[in-house]
Amino acid sequence: MSRTVCVMGNSHVAALKDGWEDGVVPRKDLTPTFFGALSDGMGTLDLVDGEVIPRDAKAAGFFRKISGTDGGVRPDDYDAFLLTGMGMFPNPVFNNYRKFATPSTHQPEAAHYVSDAVIADTLWEDIDRSMMMHCARLLRRVTDKPIHTAWQAFCSESLFDIEWRAEQMQPILDNKDQAFVRLMMDSVEARLEAEGFEVLNQPEETMRDGVMTKAEFSRGSVLFRAESENAKAHRENDVFHMNSLYGRTCWNRWEI
Repeated sequence: MSRTVCVMGNSHVAALKDGWEDGVVPRKDLTPTFFGALSDGMGTLDLVDGEVIPRDAKAAGFFRKISGTDGGVRPDDYDAFLLTGMGMFPNPVFNNYRKFATPSTHQPEAAHYVSDAVIADTLWEDIDRSMMMHCARLLRRVTDKPIHTAWQAFCSESLFDIEWRAEQMQPILDNKDQAFVRLMMDSVEARLEAEGFEVLNQPEETMRDGVMTKAEFSRGSVLFRAESENAKAHRENDVFHMNSLYGRTCWNRWEI
């Protein structure tokens, strides 16, 4: 019997939506319904008259249209929930790497030396106040069904075409500190699991060097829209969003 899954998030839902709708559905055991809002619209998600939906009127309109249900999420209608994007990304680890060395890094030129816990706490503080956690905790208040929180994919390897991103990433690769990035992400996962959330990680075959995504999984990504066939492509140097191939790979690999 097919399990119903409510998929929610911001623009990063597009990869999962397109990956499911592009050709033959990748799985027969799931029936997903896609909801979401653009920009910070999901930050206004709330329980309104028995439905989970953004309070912001514009975001609510987009939320209804994307799903094709013309309504909000009724928690009892679904067997599980999958949340994606919405700030679940290790930005503080990348942003602070060049300035702060820790016992687990191999960063000889950093100006400051701190404990691993300092960076782990900095990452958690960022995610703790993210739209992801706002939405996940709201759902947990209204349902005891499984809630899966998916890490946003690492940036495409095409990031080397963007000077500041290349300067940020290259030291991590040179120092072989990919394991440190993963260690910090593991610390977040432990906290999420302690709150009762399940974590979904980026499929290994989509990754390059442990901290980037292969370009083939980002190239040709499109804007989050209700009609996938008419959706416009992201700008050429967008390294942040993934395409339908990435979404399809996630559906085939994730245990939901």
